[in-house]
Amino acid sequence: MKNNIYTLIIAFVAVAWPSMAVAQQRMSVDVEEVTVAQGQKVTVTKSIYLNPDGRMVVEQHRPDRTIYLTNRLGEMQIYTPRKNEVMVSNDRELSSGRDMVAMFASGAYVDMDLPLFGYAQTSIRREGDLNIKNFEPKSGGKKGVAKIELVFQNQLPICMVYYDGGGKALRKLYFSRYEYGLVALPMRVTEVEYTSPTDSLVRLSLYRNLRFGAEATSEMFDFEVPADAKRVVMPKPNVKK
Repeated sequence: MKNNIYTLIIAFVAVAWPSMAVAQQRMSVDVEEVTVAQGQKVTVTKSIYLNPDGRMVVEQHRPDRTIYLTNRLGEMQIYTPRKNEVMVSNDRELSSGRDMVAMFASGAYVDMDLPLFGYAQTSIRREGDLNIKNFEPKSGGKKGVAKIELVFQNQLPICMVYYDGGGKALRKLYFSRYEYGLVALPMRVTEVEYTSPTDSLVRLSLYRNLRFGAEATSEMFDFEVPADAKRVVMPKPNVKK
């Protein structure tokens, strides 16, 4: 019994140690996202700058230069340099900790922070070299989602599937091309969302130029919105009745 406990402790430290190390350093990565939906293709390029205290700066380069600042509390500023305008929002849903890069840096990928989204782990099973964790909504959860499967291989997530009450897949995410260093990060993430019986949204995210510590030297880590930026109201989302 003792040997089993020691084995579990050693396995945990082996997985968690890189995340503990990177949590004390700056980290940056470049991202290209290509989304295809309803016959339209949209490409977004951006750079992510993550500070040890959870402060995150996302500089979107394309299609329009926009800078997003947020922290662990979800205090977000969205700055448009071209207009020198800033929108401000405060919502836990906007927490930097919910970004995928931050999740992998902190080690939260073990459950993808699903408990914070209102899901509880209900079971875990093994199929060959895969470990599959099942999560279900505690109360309500996201509309239409009855179960989420999180699939691990070599202690890292490779797939995440959202199901409705009838067992039909609503959304799939695939994590691949891991780069190993101070943190293991999937450099390719493929997302498929089934928006209707006849259509779907496909998003491919490619990560490049992963940097830590002394290599992460961009001034964007310390970016602040100019004091003379005009504050504008955050537009309300369109709600279909």
